[in-house]
Amino acid sequence: MNTKKVFLLSYDIYLFSGIRSFLPNLVLVDTGTFVSDSDISIPQYNTCLLIIDSRMPFFLVKKWLQRNSSQFINVNSIVLRLSENKCINRGYENAEFINAKIQFTTVINMLKNILMSEARMETPSKLGSVDTFRLSDFEEEMLNASFTKEGLEEFCKANSLASKSLYRYRDKITHRLGFDNFNEAIIFLARNGFLAERMVGHENTARQAMKERFYDSNEASRLNLALKNDEIIPYYQPIVGNKGELRGVEVLARWPLGHNYAISQREFIPLAENSGQINELTSYLMNKVASDLSHDIDWQDQDFFVAFNVSPSNLSNPVFYWECLNFIELTESLPIKLMIEITENQTLVVTPAIKELIRSLRNRGVLFALDDFGTGYANLCYLNELDLDVIKIDKTFINGIHAKDQSMPMLESIINLAAILGLRTVAEGVEYDYQREWLITSQVDFLQGYYFMPPVALADFRSYIQQSEPAAKEPTWGRKRVSSESHEEERFSTM
Repeated sequence: MNTKKVFLLSYDIYLFSGIRSFLPNLVLVDTGTFVSDSDISIPQYNTCLLIIDSRMPFFLVKKWLQRNSSQFINVNSIVLRLSENKCINRGYENAEFINAKIQFTTVINMLKNILMSEARMETPSKLGSVDTFRLSDFEEEMLNASFTKEGLEEFCKANSLASKSLYRYRDKITHRLGFDNFNEAIIFLARNGFLAERMVGHENTARQAMKERFYDSNEASRLNLALKNDEIIPYYQPIVGNKGELRGVEVLARWPLGHNYAISQREFIPLAENSGQINELTSYLMNKVASDLSHDIDWQDQDFFVAFNVSPSNLSNPVFYWECLNFIELTESLPIKLMIEITENQTLVVTPAIKELIRSLRNRGVLFALDDFGTGYANLCYLNELDLDVIKIDKTFINGIHAKDQSMPMLESIINLAAILGLRTVAEGVEYDYQREWLITSQVDFLQGYYFMPPVALADFRSYIQQSEPAAKEPTWGRKRVSSESHEEERFSTM
């Protein structure tokens, strides 16, 4: 294979960490990172293959090239297209690309073929350009003023304009950019810094505040667009038994919306709830995960559960029942079971309809867990009213463990309460070996945390599955409570 230095530019480099084992010389870099001489091993590579995450604003990629292209003689580029939206792909229209939504092995093979090909000279300018577009002073002032109702009123008053007339100017900007609607135009402008170029002095602070308020009022539309463009990515965090064997996985959503970080589930889930899109998000994740787990995974006869966080508003929606059945149908050929983790970021009103939903789904093999136990609104009340299988002990309790023989009265009480109620326990946030030992000694059933693995993208989770030892076929799930009725069976005895 040709010796080329391979760079993959993204603001979410952990998403692509799994492909490093398939491509030699691959370096994952954030676009804000310089390539120093110490990063280039001896002998220096004459050719650079630049793999670009298409969600990166093009102007950042261009800046990276300007800073670092002198390190190489030849620069070949390929774009991984993760979105089909025009405002996301602006600047990459004429670039050679690979559709990243196709099968993982196909993407790897295509990249390998490019590495095997002869090097060709390519200049950064051939990738495209976005800096030819410019806003006039009037347009920039208008858009920044439009971020708040008060700013819009002041702008219209100062320029003797009716607020409705501004739509005409917005349409002109959208037409010049070639987008289908103004939302796409404003996302493109904000991503590429066109609304902040001339901010100076005290105006900078005022306009930045207006911009933030603009996103507060438009982020619901942005989330809707993210769902349509597959920008929300499921991450997977393993849950293991007391011998380190894989028992399950929690699905955590990530929304890579920044230049240097991925927005976590805790940050944008409230947005989905407040905007009424939480059901769409849950449906999206379930379908995405079912698709992920159905391709290129050697399960090695491992039976485990897949857990989704579900808010009270989900449980109150009758459609959620059918979403669960759909997930079961999509994964019926796989050795997995669905588990619903009921979150307590909202007050849950336990109605007869919710009780019936849980009862019906449990009869179909779905497991139910109470998430973040000990920190929510009414844990003990829910334990009394809901038919559950698992409680997940919040990491705030686990953080209090500092030695394997430490006395932890509160945590011990939670574990004893679970045993009395016949519930399985999962300890969240395990980070140290002494915490693991304490929890195993205290007969906590399952463990989860960075000690074993942080939430990772599909490729890394797939590798983890292949390397993990198959779980022993022993009864592990279902209520531990011994029923007085001899005909009552333990649920999911093969898990």
